Amino acid sequence: MTSVPSPDQIETVAERFRKLYTGAISDMLDKSGYRNQVLPFYITPFTQADRVAGPAFTGQGYPCADIAHNDTQTRLKMLDSITPGTVSVWSCGGSTDCAHWGEIMSTAARQRGCNGAVVDGGVRDVDFINAMKYPVFARFKCSASSIGRWDIREYQVPVKIGNAVIHPGDYVFGDTDGVVVVPRDIILDVLVAAEDVFQREGGMREELRRGVSVKDAYEKYGSL
Repeated sequence: MTSVPSPDQIETVAERFRKLYTGAISDMLDKSGYRNQVLPFYITPFTQADRVAGPAFTGQGYPCADIAHNDTQTRLKMLDSITPGTVSVWSCGGSTDCAHWGEIMSTAARQRGCNGAVVDGGVRDVDFINAMKYPVFARFKCSASSIGRWDIREYQVPVKIGNAVIHPGDYVFGDTDGVVVVPRDIILDVLVAAEDVFQREGGMREELRRGVSVKDAYEKYGSL
Protein backbone atom coordinates (compact mmCIF):
# COMPACT_ATOMS: atom_id res chain seq x y z
CA MET A 1 0.00 0.00 0.00
CA THR A 2 1.44 3.35 -1.06
CA SER A 3 1.98 6.17 1.41
CA VAL A 4 1.75 8.81 -1.34
CA PRO A 5 -1.65 10.56 -1.51
CA SER A 6 -3.49 10.19 -4.80
CA PRO A 7 -4.64 13.36 -6.61
CA ASP A 8 -8.18 12.95 -5.31
CA GLN A 9 -6.87 12.77 -1.72
CA ILE A 10 -4.96 16.07 -1.78
CA GLU A 11 -7.58 18.24 -0.09
CA THR A 12 -8.64 15.57 2.41
CA VAL A 13 -5.02 14.98 3.44
CA ALA A 14 -4.47 18.74 3.81
CA GLU A 15 -7.50 18.99 6.09
CA ARG A 16 -6.15 16.16 8.25
CA PHE A 17 -2.73 17.79 8.53
CA ARG A 18 -4.22 21.16 9.47
CA LYS A 19 -5.92 19.56 12.50
CA LEU A 20 -2.50 18.54 13.87
CA TYR A 21 0.57 20.53 14.86
CA THR A 22 4.15 20.55 13.63
CA GLY A 23 5.57 19.12 16.86
CA ALA A 24 3.65 15.87 16.42
CA ILE A 25 4.77 15.55 12.80
CA SER A 26 8.38 16.29 13.70
CA ASP A 27 8.34 13.69 16.49
CA MET A 28 7.07 11.01 14.11
CA LEU A 29 9.78 11.88 11.60
CA ASP A 30 12.43 11.65 14.32
CA LYS A 31 11.15 8.21 15.28
CA SER A 32 11.37 7.15 11.64
CA GLY A 33 15.00 8.29 11.42
CA TYR A 34 14.35 11.55 9.53
CA ARG A 35 15.98 14.17 11.75
CA ASN A 36 16.59 17.04 9.32
CA GLN A 37 13.03 17.80 8.23
CA VAL A 38 12.29 20.94 10.24
CA LEU A 39 13.05 24.23 8.52
CA PRO A 40 15.19 26.81 10.39
CA PHE A 41 13.65 28.64 13.33
CA TYR A 42 13.51 31.90 11.41
CA ILE A 43 11.01 30.55 8.86
CA THR A 44 7.78 31.66 10.54
CA PRO A 45 4.32 32.88 9.52
CA PHE A 46 4.33 36.58 8.62
CA THR A 47 0.58 36.57 7.96
CA GLN A 48 -2.43 36.19 10.19
CA ALA A 49 -3.22 32.94 8.38
CA ASP A 50 -0.61 30.74 10.04
CA ARG A 51 -1.34 27.18 8.91
CA VAL A 52 -0.44 25.71 5.54
CA ALA A 53 -0.37 22.18 4.16
CA GLY A 54 0.26 20.62 0.79
CA PRO A 55 2.80 19.00 -1.54
CA ALA A 56 5.81 21.19 -2.29
CA PHE A 57 6.02 23.15 -5.52
CA THR A 58 9.68 24.13 -5.25
CA GLY A 59 11.69 27.02 -6.62
CA GLN A 60 15.31 28.20 -6.56
CA GLY A 61 16.63 31.72 -7.01
CA TYR A 62 19.91 33.57 -6.50
CA PRO A 63 21.09 37.14 -5.96
CA CYS A 64 21.50 39.14 -9.15
CA ALA A 65 24.38 41.58 -9.77
CA ASP A 66 22.87 43.19 -12.88
CA ILE A 67 20.31 45.86 -11.99
CA ALA A 68 19.04 45.80 -15.58
CA HIS A 69 18.21 42.11 -15.43
CA ASN A 70 14.56 41.14 -15.28
CA ASP A 71 13.29 37.60 -14.62
CA THR A 72 9.63 38.41 -15.28
CA GLN A 73 9.18 35.88 -18.09
CA THR A 74 10.60 33.06 -15.97
CA ARG A 75 8.39 34.18 -13.09
CA LEU A 76 5.29 34.12 -15.28
CA LYS A 77 6.07 30.65 -16.60
CA MET A 78 6.62 29.44 -13.05
CA LEU A 79 3.30 30.84 -11.84
CA ASP A 80 1.46 29.29 -14.77
CA SER A 81 3.03 25.92 -13.88
CA ILE A 82 1.71 25.80 -10.31
CA THR A 83 -0.62 22.87 -9.67
CA PRO A 84 -3.66 22.93 -7.34
CA GLY A 85 -3.23 21.93 -3.69
CA THR A 86 0.49 22.65 -3.54
CA VAL A 87 2.59 24.93 -1.34
CA SER A 88 5.12 27.19 -3.08
CA VAL A 89 8.52 26.62 -1.41
CA TRP A 90 11.46 28.89 -2.24
CA SER A 91 15.17 28.70 -1.56
CA CYS A 92 16.54 32.19 -2.21
CA GLY A 93 20.29 31.53 -2.39
CA GLY A 94 21.13 33.72 0.60
CA SER A 95 19.53 36.86 -0.83
CA THR A 96 18.62 39.28 1.97
CA ASP A 97 18.15 42.69 0.32
CA CYS A 98 14.69 42.35 -1.24
CA ALA A 99 11.28 40.72 -1.03
CA HIS A 100 10.97 37.40 -2.84
CA TRP A 101 7.22 37.08 -2.38
CA GLY A 102 4.36 39.57 -2.23
CA GLU A 103 0.70 40.26 -2.87
CA ILE A 104 0.76 39.82 -6.65
CA MET A 105 2.57 36.48 -6.33
CA SER A 106 0.07 35.43 -3.66
CA THR A 107 -2.89 36.40 -5.83
CA ALA A 108 -1.55 34.58 -8.88
CA ALA A 109 -0.59 31.48 -6.91
CA ARG A 110 -3.92 31.29 -5.10
CA GLN A 111 -5.82 31.60 -8.37
CA ARG A 112 -3.98 28.47 -9.50
CA GLY A 113 -4.95 26.58 -6.36
CA CYS A 114 -1.72 27.04 -4.40
CA ASN A 115 -2.39 26.76 -0.64
CA GLY A 116 0.34 29.16 0.52
CA ALA A 117 4.03 29.98 0.39
CA VAL A 118 7.15 29.11 2.38
CA VAL A 119 10.06 31.40 1.50
CA ASP A 120 13.63 31.36 2.78
CA GLY A 121 13.73 35.08 2.11
CA GLY A 122 11.63 38.21 2.24
CA VAL A 123 7.95 39.02 1.95
CA ARG A 124 6.22 42.36 1.37
CA ASP A 125 2.64 43.65 0.95
CA VAL A 126 1.68 41.84 4.15
CA ASP A 127 -1.44 43.95 4.74
CA PHE A 128 -2.75 43.04 1.31
CA ILE A 129 -1.90 39.36 1.81
CA ASN A 130 -3.65 39.41 5.18
CA ALA A 131 -6.76 40.78 3.48
CA MET A 132 -6.64 37.67 1.27
CA LYS A 133 -6.30 35.42 4.36
CA TYR A 134 -3.42 33.71 2.59
CA PRO A 135 -0.62 32.01 4.58
CA VAL A 136 2.95 33.09 3.85
CA PHE A 137 5.90 31.85 5.90
CA ALA A 138 9.14 33.75 5.40
CA ARG A 139 12.46 34.78 6.89
CA PHE A 140 11.96 38.56 7.02
CA LYS A 141 9.96 41.50 5.67
CA CYS A 142 11.40 43.89 3.10
CA SER A 143 9.79 46.50 0.85
CA ALA A 144 12.41 46.34 -1.95
CA SER A 145 11.50 44.68 -5.26
CA SER A 146 13.43 41.60 -6.33
CA ILE A 147 13.78 42.89 -9.91
CA GLY A 148 17.48 43.52 -10.56
CA ARG A 149 18.35 42.08 -7.13
CA TRP A 150 17.32 38.43 -7.34
CA ASP A 151 16.54 36.01 -10.16
CA ILE A 152 14.29 32.98 -10.32
CA ARG A 153 16.47 30.31 -11.92
CA GLU A 154 14.64 26.97 -11.61
CA TYR A 155 11.43 25.46 -10.31
CA GLN A 156 10.24 21.95 -9.50
CA VAL A 157 13.79 20.94 -8.55
CA PRO A 158 15.20 19.78 -5.18
CA VAL A 159 16.02 22.76 -2.96
CA LYS A 160 17.72 23.10 0.41
CA ILE A 161 16.60 25.31 3.29
CA GLY A 162 18.74 24.99 6.39
CA ASN A 163 19.48 21.28 6.78
CA ALA A 164 16.31 20.18 5.03
CA VAL A 165 16.27 19.09 1.40
CA ILE A 166 12.83 19.54 -0.15
CA HIS A 167 11.89 17.62 -3.29
CA PRO A 168 8.88 18.42 -5.45
CA GLY A 169 5.95 16.50 -3.98
CA ASP A 170 7.34 16.26 -0.44
CA TYR A 171 4.66 17.31 2.04
CA VAL A 172 4.94 20.74 3.65
CA PHE A 173 3.11 21.56 6.85
CA GLY A 174 3.44 24.83 8.73
CA ASP A 175 1.86 26.36 11.81
CA THR A 176 2.76 29.00 14.37
CA ASP A 177 5.72 26.89 15.56
CA GLY A 178 7.36 26.68 12.12
CA VAL A 179 7.51 24.39 9.10
CA VAL A 180 8.19 20.66 8.75
CA VAL A 181 8.70 18.66 5.55
CA VAL A 182 7.59 15.03 5.16
CA PRO A 183 9.36 12.97 2.46
CA ARG A 184 6.95 12.05 -0.31
CA ASP A 185 7.18 8.27 0.15
CA ILE A 186 6.05 8.32 3.80
CA ILE A 187 3.40 11.06 3.83
CA LEU A 188 0.41 8.93 4.83
CA ASP A 189 2.42 6.77 7.24
CA VAL A 190 3.60 9.85 9.14
CA LEU A 191 0.13 11.41 9.05
CA VAL A 192 -1.55 8.34 10.55
CA ALA A 193 1.12 8.01 13.25
CA ALA A 194 0.81 11.70 14.17
CA GLU A 195 -2.98 11.45 14.34
CA ASP A 196 -2.62 8.56 16.80
CA VAL A 197 -0.27 10.63 18.96
CA PHE A 198 -2.61 13.61 18.78
CA GLN A 199 -5.53 11.48 19.97
CA ARG A 200 -3.56 9.91 22.82
CA GLU A 201 -2.23 13.30 23.91
CA GLY A 202 -5.80 14.53 24.10
CA GLY A 203 -6.71 11.66 26.39
CA MET A 204 -3.65 12.21 28.55
CA ARG A 205 -4.40 15.93 28.78
CA GLU A 206 -7.91 15.27 30.05
CA GLU A 207 -6.64 12.77 32.63
CA LEU A 208 -4.12 15.30 33.96
CA ARG A 209 -6.80 17.99 34.19
CA ARG A 210 -8.87 15.61 36.33
CA GLY A 211 -5.96 15.25 38.72
CA VAL A 212 -4.63 11.86 37.62
CA SER A 213 -0.93 11.52 38.36
CA VAL A 214 1.51 11.96 35.50
CA LYS A 215 2.79 8.42 36.07
CA ASP A 216 -0.69 6.87 35.83
CA ALA A 217 -1.65 8.94 32.79
CA TYR A 218 1.60 8.02 31.08
CA GLU A 219 1.10 4.32 31.79
CA LYS A 220 -2.42 4.51 30.33
CA TYR A 221 -1.60 6.37 27.15
CA GLY A 222 1.92 5.14 26.57
CA SER A 223 4.96 6.90 25.16
CA LEU A 224 4.06 10.08 23.29
